[in-house]
Amino acid sequence: MAKRSPRLILLSTIILVPLLAVIALGCGRISLSPVEIWTGLTQPSRNPAITNILYTIRLPRIFGALLIGAGLAAAGSAFQSVFQNPLVSPDILGVSYGAAVGAAIAILAGGGIWPTQLGAFAGGIIAVVLTLFVARILGQQGMLILVLSGIVISGFMQAILGLLKYIADPDSQLQSIVYWQLGSLAKVDLPSIAATLPALLIGGITFGLLRWHLTVLSLGDHLATSTGLNVRLERLLIIVAGTLLTAATVCLSGNIGWVGLVIPHMARRLVGTDDRYALPLSALVGALFLLLIDTLARTISAGEIPLSILTGFIGAPLFIYLLVRKKAQYP
Repeated sequence: MAKRSPRLILLSTIILVPLLAVIALGCGRISLSPVEIWTGLTQPSRNPAITNILYTIRLPRIFGALLIGAGLAAAGSAFQSVFQNPLVSPDILGVSYGAAVGAAIAILAGGGIWPTQLGAFAGGIIAVVLTLFVARILGQQGMLILVLSGIVISGFMQAILGLLKYIADPDSQLQSIVYWQLGSLAKVDLPSIAATLPALLIGGITFGLLRWHLTVLSLGDHLATSTGLNVRLERLLIIVAGTLLTAATVCLSGNIGWVGLVIPHMARRLVGTDDRYALPLSALVGALFLLLIDTLARTISAGEIPLSILTGFIGAPLFIYLLVRKKAQYP
């Protein structure tokens, strides 16, 4: 039924986004009723305290969670199609660890949130450039070489990150680096979202324009070439778009695992492997998933729980369940 009604599923998911956003607006250390939320949004001067909570804290976090979840899930779905591998995640080209190195350098230099985010974005882009450079100097073509190059650069970035953590001040800098690695939306604000929005828009629009070809690319180079596609160009565009999305999301929130790996599988179970529907549904479900995770992270305990901890506890069992269901369906 689900695969026969992809448009209905997309429409239903779109409707769920504002509903969950309203629920998230009311959740927190101070619970707000729908009436208080409406009053705070439409009559800011009536209750300045509630208005401050909504506009300064919760709205930026909700926007950030939606954008980050959508970006990671869309990048994961596109990479799994273009690399023809369902186990590929957005950090396959070394983006996440490169971003972590850039952020760690900024923290060691005494930078605040803006230098840290800029360092993370630059580190992620540099890691991908290095990955592509290594694949080029090897003189071989193919997705396997690119993936192996990404693994090599990721390992190199992990080594650099380990060195930076070793020399960091354990009382201040090390804690900041570790907490950033675990992922959090606590420091996301509207200016930081606006700063990364161009990269998010470029990546998202590119995916939207090329999603018609992703299904063909996932079937192999020979078939894609026979249909008239410029395989190398379109694959490069998708990789660049996915890198921009991943780097932008990582620089906003730090590393958040499992979203780009698990959510595309959920979307494909609902609408099938056609990326015309699977890609936008992955983005929508990813947005809903991370918004739910962030709401839980700031409400279920006295202190805020890093996002990667919750995504790991939820994402790992969910991924196992999806694999078991797939094996039962296709033994």
